[in-house]
Amino acid sequence: MPKLSATDPLLHPGATVENATFGAWVEIGAGARVLNSSFGDYAYCDRFADIANTSVGQFSNIAAMTRIGPTDHPFSHAAQHHFLYRSSYYWEDASDDDAFFAARAARRTVLGADC
Repeated sequence: MPKLSATDPLLHPGATVENATFGAWVEIGAGARVLNSSFGDYAYCDRFADIANTSVGQFSNIAAMTRIGPTDHPFSHAAQHHFLYRSSYYWEDASDDDAFFAARAARRTVLGADC
């Protein structure tokens, strides 16, 4: 098994990371997704965890297949389907709702140390 590092997170195969920061000795499990989040020293998540908009405290342990972080839907709209805020996925001449995604990213889940 690869060794953990004080400088670089150990990313197992299939893990995806976007806009995230990591402390020392961090491990991200196989197939996990980490978006707009930070991990403190010695924190880890197991395989297929889905973590968004979250600050993970040092020494925290996140179980496999856990989903953490606000992923709101637009409750102020008549529908809550993706097409309202991920419009570019559906129509070539439409753009995504940047304000919706900015508001979503601003809401954070905070896990303290040793969670």
